[in-house]
Amino acid sequence: MDLDELADALYAAPPADFVATRDEAVRAARERGDKEFATAAARLRRPTRAAWLANLLARHRRDQLDGLLGIAASLADAQRTLDGAALRALSSQRRKLVAGMAREAGRLAREAHEPVSDSLLRELGDILEAALADPVVADEVRSGRLTRTITYSGFGPGSDPDAVVQRAAEKAAAPEPADAAEPAEAEPAEDPAEVARRERERAERRRDLADAEAMEATARERRDAAEAEHERAEQEHERARERVASLTAELDAAQRHERTAAADSREAAAAARAAAREAGTAATRTARARARVEEA
Repeated sequence: MDLDELADALYAAPPADFVATRDEAVRAARERGDKEFATAAARLRRPTRAAWLANLLARHRRDQLDGLLGIAASLADAQRTLDGAALRALSSQRRKLVAGMAREAGRLAREAHEPVSDSLLRELGDILEAALADPVVADEVRSGRLTRTITYSGFGPGSDPDAVVQRAAEKAAAPEPADAAEPAEAEPAEDPAEVARRERERAERRRDLADAEAMEATARERRDAAEAEHERAEQEHERARERVASLTAELDAAQRHERTAAADSREAAAAARAAAREAGTAATRTARARARVEEA
């Protein structure tokens, strides 16, 4: 089994089986002297339960998953062009698809005899929403080897912090362009103070966005570090449990052996006492017989 085959097997299996299966593969690799495989296999991280549900979709419902993620480009186009009607329609479609995919993942999990809760399905929905907003996350989800639960707190793919949405009614009320032959009326010059105010607002929005992105990046780093530490702690706990189980089994065997040995010792002591009594009786009989022979 190469590393890809091991990874496919691990991320397809329920998360509860992940650590034991991976560690067994690492031990086998070390025993056969394949240190490179052992090191690479040990780096494979157990998925969260929500990530495992996403992996189920990538493996068993790939066409439906691609269909959901395929609307990301349309959402981005609608945001860039400020097409409110298209954005509303796509957002409604997105919500229905995400909810449907979450339900399907729950059904697949139950077929694998894995329980799912509403909160777990909501976490999966967060992952799918993040995949729609971030192409990098979408690739992670498509890989079928997602390990972490991801949430997205931005405004969506390709959002422009300086954009101002024009309402449909305003578009309809906008005057048609004047005929080229007719002279256009001169538009009044904008108030410089108003222009400056709008520039300040745009600059402020840009700063707010930069601050929010920096905070989000820091939070993601903290989350990833915490997840890595959690994974390390769980692995250590699992190894400790295995060691306790092994030592407990050894102790039970030693105690059984001690009890058997004690019983054997007691039986041997009783047999030795009986043999001593028999030897004494035989010695007495021998002495009496010898005395009678001498008297004769």
